[in-house]
Amino acid sequence: MMRKQCFVLACALAAGPTLSHAQESEEAAKPRGWDIELEGSYLLKSGNTRSQNLAAAANLTHDGRVWRHTGKMEAVNEMSRNDDTREDERTAERYYGSYKLDRKFGDLGRNYIFNIVTYDKDNFSGYHYQASYAIGLGRRFLDTETHTLDLEAGPGYRVDCLDPSDSYTSCEDTEESLIGRFAAKYEWKISETASFKEDFTTEVGDENTVVRAETSLTSKINDHFSLRLSHLLKRNSKVPDDGSHRSDQETRVSVVYTF
Repeated sequence: MMRKQCFVLACALAAGPTLSHAQESEEAAKPRGWDIELEGSYLLKSGNTRSQNLAAAANLTHDGRVWRHTGKMEAVNEMSRNDDTREDERTAERYYGSYKLDRKFGDLGRNYIFNIVTYDKDNFSGYHYQASYAIGLGRRFLDTETHTLDLEAGPGYRVDCLDPSDSYTSCEDTEESLIGRFAAKYEWKISETASFKEDFTTEVGDENTVVRAETSLTSKINDHFSLRLSHLLKRNSKVPDDGSHRSDQETRVSVVYTF
């Protein structure tokens, strides 16, 4: 119980600095600009196999002179026809959310302190949900018009819920551990209309190491719409003894709307 209270307190501390963002005179003097992306894809199969796959995501970023906010939300749902029962069954259901706050320092703002909270609920991963908080140091090693590269490292805390209940937060059977979080984020602006991104994160714990790697290629259609080809790899080094696989992969083509 004490560890859960510490985890909740750490999440609150991560969100606390956002209050100071509104009071910063240098940022209040200019409009608050947010980059917002809404991404969606739908796949329908019929004939020999019948299935429906719906995926949606939202990415929000605000990069100020001192504070940088990054939010991400994802949802994936798939229904497939069971040939034996002739009924539709859910074969994939996943929800993911994260919020990251960077506090820049130094003359060029390349160095920063990061706080990040993540929540991952995948009903077919063997875990009811996995939630983590981490804080550490980051640095932008590449910062040009074409390439950017951020590297991060720091300690954190993760809760792995094993209880297969319907709740999104409560859990009777948990594994709680200290972790080391290491991350790399690379972006290559190939041209005015095309960009490549790689976002890699690993959380190293005593019992379980979690890896999340997302690769995407985006091509602009016009000022607001784009097409995106993406691949997501998720891996747990340890999974419950219920037949779950350690690795999951998703590949999809999506339409992206940018505000």
